[in-house]
This record gives sequence, structure tokens and C-alpha cells, in this order.
Amino acid sequence: MKKNKKLWIIVIGAVIAFIVAAVTILTQGSRYTMRTGNMSEPIKMEVVTEPEGIVEVENVRMENGEMVIDFKALRQGRTNISYRYQYEEEEFINERGNYVLDVLPFNIIVENSHYITNFSGYMTVVIAFVCLMFLTTCVMLWSFIDYWRHGEFGYKMIICGGVGIYSGVLWLFIVYKLLNNWVKHFAHFMQEVSETGGIVFLVLTPAMFILSFLLSLSNIQLIRKEGKRPVNALGIIFGILWALATAALLGFNSELFIWLWSNPTISVIRFALIYIIDYFECLFLSTVACAFLSTRYLPPYDRDYIIILGCGINRDGTLTPLLKGRVDSAIRFASAQAEKNGKLAAFVPSGGQGADEVISESEAMSRYLRSQDIPPERILKEGKSTNTFENMQFSRDVIEKDCGDITQKKIAFATTNYHVLRGYILSKKNGYDAKGISAKTKMYFYPNAFLREFIGLLADQKWKHLAVILLICGLFFGYSILSNHY
Repeated sequence: MKKNKKLWIIVIGAVIAFIVAAVTILTQGSRYTMRTGNMSEPIKMEVVTEPEGIVEVENVRMENGEMVIDFKALRQGRTNISYRYQYEEEEFINERGNYVLDVLPFNIIVENSHYITNFSGYMTVVIAFVCLMFLTTCVMLWSFIDYWRHGEFGYKMIICGGVGIYSGVLWLFIVYKLLNNWVKHFAHFMQEVSETGGIVFLVLTPAMFILSFLLSLSNIQLIRKEGKRPVNALGIIFGILWALATAALLGFNSELFIWLWSNPTISVIRFALIYIIDYFECLFLSTVACAFLSTRYLPPYDRDYIIILGCGINRDGTLTPLLKGRVDSAIRFASAQAEKNGKLAAFVPSGGQGADEVISESEAMSRYLRSQDIPPERILKEGKSTNTFENMQFSRDVIEKDCGDITQKKIAFATTNYHVLRGYILSKKNGYDAKGISAKTKMYFYPNAFLREFIGLLADQKWKHLAVILLICGLFFGYSILSNHY
């Protein structure tokens, strides 16, 4: 509920920003001041509107070395603006330019000259947008921190982090432009916003380069220790693909790429791709942060059940180092909880029997638990699952058989550090909230395993990600068409 209230802050902020912008445009929009550029001060100036009767010329003057014309709307329509001026005894010089005024409903004047789209009150719209981006950044990062503090790791937290990163960079960029007086009109502002994708791309490039480099280094160690398998080279493959995409989108200093990016259609595709990569980079960095924080989070010492996620056993039925680490972390947590408040948690070792395993993973863990003086009545085996989702699903069934409604109990799960975030997500998918207990693994194994988890997270929400990609493409191509129209 508190998280929803935070989102309502953004909604209310957006409504206020829209109302302020709309009121400003409605109250100021019927009058418009056009600036025609620097020129020497003439002795006489005349302005012509074609056709007449759409706008009225209220005043023509020189201001800071340029001709300034004030218009008042009379009725809806489009009119072309030309002007004439005279220096001393010379003849009138006719200067038509590309000045076009549209009078929209409510008598709002919009200038749609070449490369310029502007209207009275545009700066209020810009400031309202900047305030909304600042509010969005604060609320998203606030929500991110709140999810972290309460141990609610998952897609919502990842989205908050990703949106917070992007909106924060966008806000800083626009504020920088405003402080340096680079936003001259509304079309200029929209152009700056549309180009923010490239700025975000550049800002995130160092962080992505470091991550790619570390992934590649860890993969070299992983291949040396664990063997030459394609899955052990995911980080190297990711680093190479990211480096090639970055070099291509930023543009090589060659005639081929200069020619390609000068093509309007290819340029639009390029910027659309930059925005899509921005989306996944923000998501990736946010996921990295969520995954790291989830391993550092310690659940409250009030757990009723601790699910231990299986991951394969030795041929003789003993625990592998990876699985033993998970069971030991569960035992340490349960012991600390018992010492702190006297509450004894039940263990739910979860994992079925693979084709090459002599016993089920749950049985192997159960035997190890008993060897560590855990009484059998505190062990509830789940021996059917074959993957993490089933671990969470079938463990829920076991717990509910023992106690009834699982949502009324405090649940924890123990797994290896790179797998904790996924455990949070899959417990929620199975209808209950569980807190993760992290077990350490070898450092060279962690980055590659996490990358596999990130790919899994993307696959889980593939349709949502596809919808975002289509939305980005649609907005960008729509804006491009609108810009070219004017």
C-alpha cells in the first residue's frame, strides 16, 4: 500500500504539472511574440500576413538587435508571415523566410516555421516537465530504497531503479541545458529530450564497460577452473557484443558511418536502438544493484520455515560444496534465530532426484541436517521439484500441509548468492512472500551465474519487454514524423 502511495505522488505531480501547463497556455496562448533574427536596425518595418484575418499584428519593434513582432489570434487557421524593412534611403527589402503561424482551438498561436515549433508559455511547460522528472527520480529512488529496507526484492524494485537512473540523467541534462540558456523554443526542448537517449548511453558506457570487463575476466577464470563450455563464456560473449554495439551506435570515424547516420531513416533507427539499449542497460544496472543488495539483506529472526533450494548432489549421495553452502547458511540462520528469541524454524529441503542421482536432493539434504543435530520433526522434505519454480511451488504445498495458510507464516529460503534475487521473484509468483538467506560461492563463478539469472529474468517478462521496445519505437518514429511534417 505504501508503495502505491508513492506512485500516486507521481500521478498527482503529473496532473498538477499538466494543469499548470494547460492554464498557462490557455491564458497566454492567444498572443505570441515572434523573433526574426539579428539584423541592423532599419528606419521602417512592415509585416504582411497571408491570408489576413487569422492573426493581428499588434506591435513591431527592434529588441537586442533583432526584429520582434507581437501577434494576437483572431480565428483558427494557418497564415504565412513575411516582413519588409528599409535602411535609410534604400528601397524596401522583402524578407519572407519560413514563418508560419497556426491558430488552434481556444485561439492558441503555435509557430510552425522551419525547425521551430513554439508557443507562448512553452517555458512553463519545460519547467513543469523538469519538476516532474525530478519528482519521478526522487520517488523511484525512494521506492527502490524502501523495497531494499523491507526486503521486497523483485521486478518492481528493478523497475524503480531503472526508471530512477534514466529520469535522473534526463533531469540533470535538461537542467544543465536550461542553466546554459540552450533551450530557445519548444521544438529545441523536444529535440534535447529526444537526444537524451544518446546522453544516457554515454553516461552509462563507463559503468557498462567496467561490468563487461569484469565479466570477461571472471569467465577466463571460470573456463580455467570449470572447463571449456559455451555457458562458461557468456560474460565474454556479452562483453564482445556490447562493445561492438557501442562502437557502431556511437559511430566509427569513417566515411561509411558518416554516410549511414546522415540518412534520415537509418538515423531514426539508430536513435531508436540507442533508446532500447538504454532501457536494457538501466534494467541491467538496476538488476545488478538489486541482486547485490538481496545478498546483503538479512531476514528478521522470526521465520517459521526455511526452504533450502536444491542444486544437484554428488554421485555417492553426498552434498556438493554449492549445496552444502546453502544448507549450512540455513542452519546458521536458524541457530542465530533460536539464540536471539528462542524461536525454532522448520527446514524444508527441496529438490527431486535427477537421472544421474542415487537419491533425491531433499533426502541428501535431510541426511546432512540430521548429521548436524537437527531433529527429524523439524525437517519437512519436498522431493518432487526439478527447477527453482517447482522448488517454491511444491515447498508451499508441503508447508501448507503442515500449517495451513502459508501467507500467515514467516518464510525464508536459503540459496547461493547469485540465485537469491530469482528466489524472491519466484516465491511471489507462487503467492507468498519469502526472505532470502544468501550462501557464498566462488567469486569467479558469481558474475557468469548472475548473467544467466539476468537472462532468465528477461525471459520471464519477455512480453512486457517487447511491449516497451515497441512503445519506444512507436514514440520515436511518431516524433520523427511529426518533426519532419513541420
